[in-house]
Amino acid sequence: MVGFFRSGNLATRVFDRQFLSPRPGATVNTVRQFYENLVPSYTIYDVECPDYSFRKFTDDGKYLVAFSRNHQDLIVYRPIWLTFSCHEECDSHDLPDQARRFDSFFKQLYSISLASSNEYICKDFFLYMEGHKYGLFATSTAQSNDSSATEGAIHGVPSIEKITFYLVRLEDGAILDEKAFCNDFINLAHSIGAYLYEDLVCIVSLRYQTIHVLQIRDSGNLVEVRRIGAFCQEDDELYLHSHGQAAQGSSFLPGIKQRLLSFIFRKTWNEEPDQTLRVQHLKKKFYFHFQDYVDLIIWKVQFLDRHHLFIKFGSVDGGVSRSTEQNLAFFAVYNMETTEIVSLYQFVKKMMASLPYTCQSQSPSPYFDLTLFRYDEKLISAIDRHRNCTEHPIKFISVRQPNVVKFKIKPGSDSGASDSRAKRISSFLFHPFFPLALSIQQTYMQPTVVNVHFRR
Repeated sequence: MVGFFRSGNLATRVFDRQFLSPRPGATVNTVRQFYENLVPSYTIYDVECPDYSFRKFTDDGKYLVAFSRNHQDLIVYRPIWLTFSCHEECDSHDLPDQARRFDSFFKQLYSISLASSNEYICKDFFLYMEGHKYGLFATSTAQSNDSSATEGAIHGVPSIEKITFYLVRLEDGAILDEKAFCNDFINLAHSIGAYLYEDLVCIVSLRYQTIHVLQIRDSGNLVEVRRIGAFCQEDDELYLHSHGQAAQGSSFLPGIKQRLLSFIFRKTWNEEPDQTLRVQHLKKKFYFHFQDYVDLIIWKVQFLDRHHLFIKFGSVDGGVSRSTEQNLAFFAVYNMETTEIVSLYQFVKKMMASLPYTCQSQSPSPYFDLTLFRYDEKLISAIDRHRNCTEHPIKFISVRQPNVVKFKIKPGSDSGASDSRAKRISSFLFHPFFPLALSIQQTYMQPTVVNVHFRR
């Protein structure tokens, strides 16, 4: 019966669905199996489209976010569907000329200016709430590597004069609130420096080693509800002032670092039950590495739930460089309510690049479901990253029928003619549930090529 349900004919599978119910908890997977027969089947190469930087679809499929090439404006589109009629059988007809236009597939909702003259939109940063009502965008001024060390700043971390986060209502582009950070450094590339969980946003200041927890209110306001770094409890700073310790504040380790060291000390202490050997064990395992622990900085943070954060600690060099494979890292689970480190791990190098998980970094498209399709993950994947362009079509092969190529995605031009000496990169934007995708090819000093792949 299962084999009959997974028929190769889409109409048959829709009919069978009327009297076959999926197992409990398997509804989503059962629905996704329909995409084995519902795939992009046609490509329009080099469509006429504005010279924008297309970012991503929202998971509800309602919005396509793009930025202007000068990184000043935000442009939001609504996906529509190409429609045309003909008197004879439509498969024998070529598509109308208007099909080569971008606005046949996408309707522009609005264009708003976010950045001023000396600021630029971070084209890699965009987060949206689960209800898709609000979107979070960021702008920044140029990065400075020669910034003077100010009080509380980490030596070796660059500075950005101003970083501004904007809360935008996606429906109409209204800017509802903004939050600015001055002379700070937040890693905006691929949204690494921020994580969104329900209505909470945590933003990591690498320069001042502070985790800012903001709440997005229903009214459209960004409100800071917690700040973790130098102090962990809300009244820590007041306590120091009341005891006359404010003037000596610089001699104290930050509160989050103190929690980390305390956890490592207690863990090391409990590893050796023999009282006579415990001191030697502490010297070897804790005090010998004490300065290394003190020098650790927060790299990246992820919400586990509304009360726990997953924090990645490492060296200063690893926090500001693109590659972290050669740097030692520790992973801590931190309880924001009790301000305690709950657990600490040293993962292996292979896990370092992917943990903590980057928020909204993967496409939910069913065509990236590895239980349905096989494809070359070096050329294309659900992870939101640019890829080196290939001359050959990228094949999506059926997992159930290993010899059947369900569809192909070919970036570049229809003719395939290109300058092999020029470095070309491709990016792919898949609609979350329509058989619709954009392949975008960029070549240095040449116009961007956008192809539309859809089911005809």
